[in-house]
Amino acid sequence: MKKLAMFLIVIAMVGSVSFAEKGKQIVIGYAPTTMNNPFWLAVLDGVKSVLEPQGVVIKTIDPQNDQSKMNDMIGDLLVSGIDALLVAPMDSAGVKPALLACKEKGVPVINFDTPVKDKNLVKSIVASDNYNAGVVVAKDMMARLSKGAKVAILHSPSGQACIDRYNGFIATSGRYFNLVQVLDGKGDTGVSLPLAEDILTANPDLGAFFAVNDPSAIGCVQAIAAHPESKKVLVYGVDGNPDAKKMIQAGTMAGTGAQSPQTIGKKSAETALQVLAGKQVKANIVIPTFIVNSGNVSKYGTTGWQ
Repeated sequence: MKKLAMFLIVIAMVGSVSFAEKGKQIVIGYAPTTMNNPFWLAVLDGVKSVLEPQGVVIKTIDPQNDQSKMNDMIGDLLVSGIDALLVAPMDSAGVKPALLACKEKGVPVINFDTPVKDKNLVKSIVASDNYNAGVVVAKDMMARLSKGAKVAILHSPSGQACIDRYNGFIATSGRYFNLVQVLDGKGDTGVSLPLAEDILTANPDLGAFFAVNDPSAIGCVQAIAAHPESKKVLVYGVDGNPDAKKMIQAGTMAGTGAQSPQTIGKKSAETALQVLAGKQVKANIVIPTFIVNSGNVSKYGTTGWQ
């Protein structure tokens, strides 16, 4: 690892010379919760924009929202040989065995999007201001609904990012809303859809859904489409993915606490290279979040991420 660090310091000094040109093949693992979510693909685009011009090989895995599977797959990456790992866990605490395995192998870890519980086992955490994403959603919802309106939340409490979004929403809204249900939608459209339908059936006067990510919010939108009597129910998510923004433009979704996955990917990749070069990096790198709603969606567009 010391030899690798010294080599990368030389690379950093020459700047424009790629790793591949210097004859050293660098391999970095990319471990999101799933590859079946456009957010993680957009993060990967950001990673590629930094690493591919340098000739760095990127090895990706798809644990399909299963932390145990992710841990096993990270073990496989370590066996295959990687110089650093970028990871966004499904379970912030459950990823610890994989982090310990990386430590044992001397492989530095950059934690992106979803902060791990054991922060001492990662070099840096690159994440959106997830608490603020919940704050901006709560403020927008409060401006549109009267005090006492019924609200349901589709949570995903195994991930710290989602916990932070939930906490930001709850702290900001306080007792303004009548919170009728908090269910685990697992950040998945297919899981959230039937849960949202049950909530609509039990609460015909529901005012809004807050989903902790856009895939869950899309499940809520689909549930409302099957219940036209509930078409006035507002739906908010977090991410700002293109499909959600199209729904905002069409009027079927109220808003999303937007983040920039490509920026997260770029910063994560840049930080990994800095660590491999032996440089000191920030323990926390925060990416801003903001509300996207019908008033500004045209500014950010619907064909890509902001």
